[in-house]
Amino acid sequence: MAVQEGPEERSEDDPSFDPFKRHDQYGLEGAERQPIWEYLRLAVIALTILPLKIIGCVACLVGCYLVCKFSFLVPAHTRSAWVVSCGRVFVRMELFCLGFVTVTWKTVPDTRPKHILQGVKVAGVVSNHCSWADILVHMSRSFPSFVARASTKDLLWVGLISQHMDCLFVERELKSANTQGVSGKVKQRMEAAAKESDGGARLMLLFPEGTTTNGLYLLPFKSGAFLAGAPVQPVLIQYGKGRASPAWESIDIKWHLFLMMCSTHSVTAYELPVYIPSDEEKNDALLYAQNVRQYMVWLNGSFVG
Repeated sequence: MAVQEGPEERSEDDPSFDPFKRHDQYGLEGAERQPIWEYLRLAVIALTILPLKIIGCVACLVGCYLVCKFSFLVPAHTRSAWVVSCGRVFVRMELFCLGFVTVTWKTVPDTRPKHILQGVKVAGVVSNHCSWADILVHMSRSFPSFVARASTKDLLWVGLISQHMDCLFVERELKSANTQGVSGKVKQRMEAAAKESDGGARLMLLFPEGTTTNGLYLLPFKSGAFLAGAPVQPVLIQYGKGRASPAWESIDIKWHLFLMMCSTHSVTAYELPVYIPSDEEKNDALLYAQNVRQYMVWLNGSFVG
């Protein structure tokens, strides 16, 4: 499967700038008219393979829940690593049930002298954001923590899993009164990770664009992920081209899930060299955010794709 082009650097004033336009055969909102044989294909899959995929997805979710539920049986000093190892396996199987035949992680070489990286502790992962599947892709690699609604803790199965991922639970509904509080909590968590002596802290996964796009553009970054002024691990996710794009930008979630599970997909995630902020960037979160975005766009053009 061909890999789609990576995020571009393009001004919002450019008439062709459209980060929310779908680029698959189903078009805007997945509602573009299809040939009769495509509807027949979807109907056949819905009656045969789809029920098995749904059962597989539920089984993987329950499996991950049980790993967390009975993790108390594992010695405390290896418990977190055990949950991560088992969780990654179940998440990868979950992705397969969702249609992701290929999930590839690649590390972009760091050409800087080794002494520059000595003693550097990554405080968080910053990633482009194209789809609800992004979190699963990251979970299949490192099982990171992330910001979630407070109500997530009460969800069946998912609640316990998110707690074992050390997610940062916030009341998103109280946005006007709580926005600064959320940023402050993220900053605190990242500062703690940067100071962790044994590197055992769960890294925060952050999507500084603040919304999902079609994956062809990288929107301006919000500064919340950079307030700690600590090194971050940039990651670029690129989904392969196919019938249904995994990008979730202008389509109903239920219809999108259906189309996704009736197709096959590939995804490649690129771990870029760790970004170490300068003193100026440490004191200016907005500058830090802008420079990390430029860095990701530049490396995308140089090494990715």
